[in-house]
Amino acid sequence: MIIKELFNQITFEELCPQLKAYVKTYDVFGNDIVEELYRFREAYDRLKLLKPSGKLDSFIEKMQQDGVTVHKEVEVICYDDSDKDNFDLSFDLEGNWEYNLSLELVFPKDKTISLAALAALCLWQLTYDRWSNYNEDSRIYHALNPRKPSNRYEMALERLENSIYKRQTPAAYLPKSRESRARRCIVVLRGIPYSKQFNKLHSDKMNRSKQKRKYRQKKRKEFLKRMGNRQAVVDKFTMTGSSFAKGSCDFLLYVKEGEKVRFRSPNTKNSLDYVYTSMTDYCTLSTENYSEAIVFVIFKDGHVASSQEIDRFKKRMEKLLPCDVTYGQVEGDVHETEVTLLMYNR
Repeated sequence: MIIKELFNQITFEELCPQLKAYVKTYDVFGNDIVEELYRFREAYDRLKLLKPSGKLDSFIEKMQQDGVTVHKEVEVICYDDSDKDNFDLSFDLEGNWEYNLSLELVFPKDKTISLAALAALCLWQLTYDRWSNYNEDSRIYHALNPRKPSNRYEMALERLENSIYKRQTPAAYLPKSRESRARRCIVVLRGIPYSKQFNKLHSDKMNRSKQKRKYRQKKRKEFLKRMGNRQAVVDKFTMTGSSFAKGSCDFLLYVKEGEKVRFRSPNTKNSLDYVYTSMTDYCTLSTENYSEAIVFVIFKDGHVASSQEIDRFKKRMEKLLPCDVTYGQVEGDVHETEVTLLMYNR
């Protein structure tokens, strides 16, 4: 049995109890996402739509060239006969999803394995770095390909960080190559432990003027990051073709507090019904803390929902959210139907 066949035999509801145990025990990159099971659900449905392939991605091919063994089979290892869920895989599932779905599962002899628990373990490992098969959801891709500033606040933050790097880093610690300086790298000098360099560059033992400068720069960064994120939301809501007019969402720049959640639907049919189920059954929304909300839907090109489904979704949102709800939509170049829920207080 390959991993894709395992996923086809198990529903998300069957593996969900075991998955909750993994989420509570191991926080993904330090973030507690026990109340965000909808992300696992979306990833699971994406995996079920993919076709398994034995083709390796560039990362695994490079590992193979360096002498790392590339497995075609994954062994299920049991640790305790008394507990059928106490098992692990012989290696972590790395590489692209299509390749991992083609891996053959080797079960231990004369031992019972819970297929639901095994599917939960496979889903847990496959979603450790990414939540979809697209590059924008990969943390490794983000690290190697940082997003360029898109609004005036992000540009101002970029200029500030570049200025701090160039003017406040000793010349001995600046790299010579232009590419390394563009990434704001720091050179580790030979014979000097890195901790000493770091402490020297970021020590709190400064005179009063430098302490005040550091404090002002910290506050300026926090302001620019906050305003940059808000401006990105405003630009998204008022993109070309949106039902929101330009300038109609500028008040979001000055709201007191808010919370933004993004949902996606891998299914092209009944996508809004799928998102509503994610909101109600697999997500915890703190709706009572906010007085207003915006529900903005970006439909994939050529996959706009029917008017009946849109009307049904609007009525459901009004019942689900005990606050004033504003609905907006647009058709754009996205991989899947995307719904952004923004709750806020003016």
